[in-house]
Amino acid sequence: MVLNTGRRNLAILALAAMAIAGIVSVTYFTDLNRGGASLPSGCVKPANGFLIIASELGYNNSIGQGAPAKAWPIITVKNGTAVTIVVCNTDGQAHGFQINHYFDSSIETVLPGHVITVPFVANKVGTFQIYCSIFCTIHRYMLSGQLIVTP
Repeated sequence: MVLNTGRRNLAILALAAMAIAGIVSVTYFTDLNRGGASLPSGCVKPANGFLIIASELGYNNSIGQGAPAKAWPIITVKNGTAVTIVVCNTDGQAHGFQINHYFDSSIETVLPGHVITVPFVANKVGTFQIYCSIFCTIHRYMLSGQLIVTP
C-alpha cells in the first residue's frame, strides 16, 4: 500500500515527535533524580535549628506526608526565638524557599546540590506558610509547610 505524500509526511512528523518526546523524557527523569542519593556538603541540622531537604519528594518528603492536603514540614518555635533553617537541595532542579512574613519579598533560590542557611528572629505570633517560590515539577507538594510561632 502506498501512502500519499500528505499522509507520509504526517507519519514522518509523528515518528519524529515521538522520538523527540522520548529523548526529552529520558533527559528530564535523569535530571530529576540526579544527586538524590547524597546530601550536599554543609547539609547538616544546625544546633537548636531545623533542616529542610528539598528533593524529588518535596520538602522533607512532603509527598509521603500527605501534602498538599496536609501541612508538611511543620516548624514550631516560641515568639522571640532566633531561628536557623538549613535548606539543602538534593533534586536536579532549582527550588525556592520562602516563609510568609519573614521571607516573602525576596526569593531564596536553592540550586541543585547547594545549601542555604536562613537565619531570622521569630517576632510575630501566628502560623506562616513555608513554600517553594520557583515553579518546578513537584511544586504543588512544596506549598504546605508551616512555621508556627507560639506566644
